[in-house]
Amino acid sequence: MDLKSIKAIIDSKEYPDSVKENLIIHVLSDDDNVIPIMLKILDGERDNNKELIMDSNAELSRALLTLEDPKLKTKKPIIELKFVTGEIRKHYLKWQKKIRCTFKMEGLP
Repeated sequence: MDLKSIKAIIDSKEYPDSVKENLIIHVLSDDDNVIPIMLKILDGERDNNKELIMDSNAELSRALLTLEDPKLKTKKPIIELKFVTGEIRKHYLKWQKKIRCTFKMEGLP
């Protein structure tokens, strides 16, 4: 991969970003290894998406179990609601570059 050419394009002050993108794509298209590299990137993205789905399913399952717990209204529910909400917040923070809260709320990413 011609990293020097790509760096020169990125560092250039004379082109807008849209032109830089096209120039970088042109440099990459001349590289015989670009397809295997792109496949590695796609594999990484697939792995990342699988992890996101597994994490989301775990958090939603935990939330559902907690919300359906008949002991929720008592003093000793099976899973503490504060713990679950803390875990959901951690989940959002972990995946904040891929998922977003659909509500406008202060204090949330």
